[in-house]
Amino acid sequence: MSESTSRMSAAAWVMNRRSLFRYGAAAGAVVFGPALLAACGTDGAAGAESSAATAAGTSAAGAGDATSTGQSQRGGTLTIGADADPIGLDPHTTTAFSSYDFIALLFNGLLKWSPKMEIEPDLAASYETPDDTTYIFKLRDDVKFHNGQALTADDVKYTFDFIFDEKNASSHASIYATVKKVTVVDELTVKFELKTPDAAFLAYLASPAIGSIVPKGVAGQDTKPVGSGPFKFDSYTPNQKFTLTTFDSYFEKDLPLLDTVVFTFFKDQSSITSALRSKAIDMTWLKDPKVAAQIVKSAPELVSAPGQTSRTFPIWINQSKAPFDDVQVRRALSLATDRNVCVQTVLAGSGKVGAMIPESQVGGYDGTTELPYYQRDVAQAKKLLADAGHPDGIDLGDYIVVAANDLDVQCSQILQQQWAEAGITVALKPIETAPLLEMWSSGDYGLLSVALSWSPDPDAICDRLRSTSTYGKAMGQTDTAYDELADKARAELDNTKRAALYQDLQKMVADQVYCLQIYQYPLRWEMWWNYIHDYVALPANSRTYVRSTWRDQ
Repeated sequence: MSESTSRMSAAAWVMNRRSLFRYGAAAGAVVFGPALLAACGTDGAAGAESSAATAAGTSAAGAGDATSTGQSQRGGTLTIGADADPIGLDPHTTTAFSSYDFIALLFNGLLKWSPKMEIEPDLAASYETPDDTTYIFKLRDDVKFHNGQALTADDVKYTFDFIFDEKNASSHASIYATVKKVTVVDELTVKFELKTPDAAFLAYLASPAIGSIVPKGVAGQDTKPVGSGPFKFDSYTPNQKFTLTTFDSYFEKDLPLLDTVVFTFFKDQSSITSALRSKAIDMTWLKDPKVAAQIVKSAPELVSAPGQTSRTFPIWINQSKAPFDDVQVRRALSLATDRNVCVQTVLAGSGKVGAMIPESQVGGYDGTTELPYYQRDVAQAKKLLADAGHPDGIDLGDYIVVAANDLDVQCSQILQQQWAEAGITVALKPIETAPLLEMWSSGDYGLLSVALSWSPDPDAICDRLRSTSTYGKAMGQTDTAYDELADKARAELDNTKRAALYQDLQKMVADQVYCLQIYQYPLRWEMWWNYIHDYVALPANSRTYVRSTWRDQ
């Protein structure tokens, strides 16, 4: 395969061979509630909300800012209203979605996602693929890290050595499991050799955090990050604000344009919306699509990108603990669940029934196809419990959810009521995000909900259930048949064949109820005042293009 030296040639090759995204026709067609959900903006209430918002305000829908005068201005501060503090800033040890927003501005990868969600070079000047398991990257010669250290191939190798070092407990180790060897060819050339073809490899390299390159020998990245990004770390006051300042030696010509980026933290949507209306903040995103649609409709000067990404709401089930090691109990839990009621009650129809892989991903779930144990049947759920030795019902103990997400809490309350009708009792336990993530990765739970957002490839979603991954090990996953099928799907370069393999995986997860998926819906609805220009809202819900943003006030 030919060497990729430009954005278009790189993107064309990647997207033709490894295309993972389907774009819907309506504004905000791709969502994160799952991981890039294509139809959320095209039907039902979601479509109505998108139309209303577009009519009332200015819709960006992931494209460039239509309000730009073309006369960019330097300087000034962009204040972003954030709904969560970062939980660690080391790109290869943090697992929190809330951290990725900051990491995207502090670090670069060998590749990056363009505004059209095509893969293009970033720290790499070019790359070539002499065969399906070899990738050779030529690095730019003008990149410096925030500490003044020049980028070399040693930094790339150091990054991957760090990922693969077990003592660092990086969750990215399993994501890059196909990497056999990383070799420094010369100061600005690095070669990756894979064990098998990997349809996800380039997408991972292009994604914030997963693909971030860190400087060799720099410790303390978790609290004092040093990257090569357009902005450098200045200060952080928990629960108050996080400040970035422009990096004068940034390699992209004439970027960044802003002097300072300040993230101000709010604990609830009402506080964020009040700050936005008063222009105490210039930009934000909201979790609840219903609330977001109303705000945008009332403020014509707001530019909005509704439903650019999607979020799934899963319930992770720890099979290493009784009674969750009994598939009959897990199946009873699934049969006792009315997913459609959750969609209508919590989301007011602004979403769809979900599954492990959302529909915008290759072979993803469309919200309607029949899957095992998906139709609610309370009588059958009770029978399965009786067959498992629980004729009088069962107490499953704590069900742990994120306290800060009102939608998650509402859904868990509905599930608690639904399950009770089948004789299944749970105690809801909303807790803060940081300890919840620690419980998830350590296996200290029975039932626990951690939502999944956009993923660069369906393999990243499937990795959560691999027996070799951090989370698979923690939940007692031992199904090698699942691992083999997931690995086969990852290695398949033909999208049609790959889609069929992922459909098989969907059915396997639903049949064995390794986790319980409830729904998929837009993760964040982005909005900013029209004096902010050239910002691009990505389906990845990553604010990467703050690097090109400027303001005329």
